[in-house]
Amino acid sequence: MQIYTDMKMIESARAAWLSGAAQRSRRRRFKDFTYGRQWGDYCRSTDGRRMTERQRMEEEGRIPITNNIIRQMVKSIVGRYRYLSVQASMKEGEAPLGMLARALEGSAGEQADIDARSLEEFLISGTVIQRLGEERAEAVSLERFFYRPFTRSDGSDCRLMGMLHDMSPAEVIARFAGGDPRRAAAVKEAFGRESGAGHSLFASEGEGNIEFDRPSMPGTWRVVELWEKVGSEWLEVYDPFTRVTGFEEPEALGRLEALNRARKSVGSEPLEWEHVARECWRERWLAPDGTLIKETRGGEPPFVMRFYPMIDGEVHSLVEDVVDQQKYVNRLISLLDHIISSSAKGVLLYPSDQLPDGFTWRDLRRIWSTPNGIMPYKRTARGVSPEQVHTGSAVGAGAADMLRTQLQLFEEISGSTGALRGSSASAAGEGMFRAELENATISLLDVLAAFRAFIRQRDVEMDAIRVYNENDRNYAES
Repeated sequence: MQIYTDMKMIESARAAWLSGAAQRSRRRRFKDFTYGRQWGDYCRSTDGRRMTERQRMEEEGRIPITNNIIRQMVKSIVGRYRYLSVQASMKEGEAPLGMLARALEGSAGEQADIDARSLEEFLISGTVIQRLGEERAEAVSLERFFYRPFTRSDGSDCRLMGMLHDMSPAEVIARFAGGDPRRAAAVKEAFGRESGAGHSLFASEGEGNIEFDRPSMPGTWRVVELWEKVGSEWLEVYDPFTRVTGFEEPEALGRLEALNRARKSVGSEPLEWEHVARECWRERWLAPDGTLIKETRGGEPPFVMRFYPMIDGEVHSLVEDVVDQQKYVNRLISLLDHIISSSAKGVLLYPSDQLPDGFTWRDLRRIWSTPNGIMPYKRTARGVSPEQVHTGSAVGAGAADMLRTQLQLFEEISGSTGALRGSSASAAGEGMFRAELENATISLLDVLAAFRAFIRQRDVEMDAIRVYNENDRNYAES
């Protein structure tokens, strides 16, 4: 295939990439909250400056404290899913201890671990994407995936999708040059034509700052994989004389009609044809400057996806539901810490003329700060006897009550109760604990069922790939 530039297709891919900027930004925010970076939202200071919440807290002399309960929620749900997956594969009569041992040994294989990470992504962003292979499916980050908007949660009505790859120069030449030295030179020229086309010196800073034109991995070239569903028309022609079916472009209709008139004049059977219109996928691999390095027609995109809940095209994750509660919990804990640290405590008002004989102020400070310390003094009346001095700490009782309320609301909104995490203060007895655990699992049933539907769809498509490749191998051997 001749290498040429297709600016229309690279601009279509770029437009699809840019349209997903808002979703990628929201995903990065939810990911930050999940992994403990929870003070990065922007706000306004009292003088109108724009800064992060952490910067504002530090400027006000307070310590931003993080109590990451979102991460615990995500780990509990992923752990419960893996536990249930192994439980579903248990043999009848198998002991629970054997089930746990099998789960720890990873008896379901490497794909089970990939699926667990995909579920974590599903809880964080509301999306899960995997790239299909014959042996296993690999997780695809939303940072590298792009698509045109669609309405079905499984993406079955999507008409354009693609992925950004970072490949080493050797891999690019091996995959797309086809062993032709002239073509290899053309591929190298395409990727070296512009400074932003993929030179490692222009690599972006990590997966969270991916750019369309530049690789994020040093020493690599950016390659754009693009799949587009296009309509095709042709004439399916049958020749009764040779009993052969062929295909012609629609523009060949006039020539076929002339040929039939000629056949009719000599008494030969005429050609028969049918106009066929069908949509098929077209696969393209491009350099960032639009240079087309590979193109094929037919086949199916190697991606399987699930977007949740996909109401009117919108995606909302489980983590999104509890972000506000997490922020408020952090604020209340920081407030309580500030109240305790700023309350008057450990300060002693001591008359200067009451210092005991032989004591210095340093001695007095040491004894006062030592637990169970004894301070001698001269009594001024006979009724005075030794006494224990103690004071209560100043705490914000109202703030503590609000914190308990927010933690309770977090559990109710997320469905991640103590029973789901393996502990419950409210359940008395095994029966009540099991009932509470079942209720907690039911509240998460919709999310887990959506992910399970994705797994079933993935497995069906992987089986189809295996059958197709096996048929190909048998045909080649015969």
